[in-house]
Amino acid sequence: MAEPLPPSRPVPAPIRVFHCDDSAAFRLLVREMLLELGGVEMVGEAEDLDEALVRLPAAPADVVLVDLFEHDRPERLLPLLREAAPAARMLLYTGMPGDRVPTGADGHIHKSVSFTDLHRAILEAAGSA
Repeated sequence: MAEPLPPSRPVPAPIRVFHCDDSAAFRLLVREMLLELGGVEMVGEAEDLDEALVRLPAAPADVVLVDLFEHDRPERLLPLLREAAPAARMLLYTGMPGDRVPTGADGHIHKSVSFTDLHRAILEAAGSA
């Protein structure tokens, strides 16, 4: 008779990510790279603030990746996104230097980092690292 298998550990649920960036090509690249790294599920995306405000309430996001794409209402960007997704963590993912990033986000990561570092930042923002 075969020995019983040790109890299996439950597989953690993937971190649900919503990506806000004005570049469709960059959103596609990020989506494919995060899919390859695993543990992340892309639940939506938007190319501008108005689209994000429509789509976010229906997307069960744990983390919202936010490029600073809003030029007309930059001071309202994070508060409006938080209203649309109050339970989500806001992770700024932008090419702007850290000293020019507005306050109010749960984290900031520069677009020049590796996708492995982005993946790690998403896990940390969601509290899963």
